[in-house]
Amino acid sequence: MLLRLLRRRRSIWAALALGLAAVPTMFAGTAAAPAEGSDPNLAEPELDPMAAPPPDPAELERARLQSQAELIADLAPEKYRLLVITTAERYGVDPRLVAAIITVESRWDPDAVGAHGEQGLMQILPSTGEWLAGVMGLTEYRLSDPATSVEMGTFYLAALIREYGSADVALAVYNGGPRAAEGWQGNAYRRRVLTAYQGVAVVERAW
Repeated sequence: MLLRLLRRRRSIWAALALGLAAVPTMFAGTAAAPAEGSDPNLAEPELDPMAAPPPDPAELERARLQSQAELIADLAPEKYRLLVITTAERYGVDPRLVAAIITVESRWDPDAVGAHGEQGLMQILPSTGEWLAGVMGLTEYRLSDPATSVEMGTFYLAALIREYGSADVALAVYNGGPRAAEGWQGNAYRRRVLTAYQGVAVVERAW
């Protein structure tokens, strides 16, 4: 009788010990859940009201264009600066070089006409304009239109730089045609453009 009672007590204690041992295992999963962030009721962390907002891409672009405009402010009238910058960047040409060409070619007069019939800001010959229009896919154009002139002239300049591998030679050819490539070092037009590019006034400004 006593032996049976002792055996029953040992069974009870053994069962109780097994139950207590299982408690950490039973609660392990529920304790880990919050750590994994799976509780949908957890609140999102509050943003710091004092933290600086991320930069606005549009504002950054405006600041960049303003900085570029300041680099050609001594050459280009304000109303033409953005046109020169965006067109030059589109064709991979230095905006200041384009501004220097226009300064020498037309003094920023869109109605200027040269001795050989050159027209517009970048003084493009009608025959050259017709060829450029065909290459660029333009069906209607006016060489006296500032945007058209800068577009055609910059496109042509970029093509010459690629063809001759040098902006120096390209400047001579831009003004004098392919024959000017041979003596580009002493080309007077090239020197005038580079003088303007370097910030030295070579012509009276028209504004």
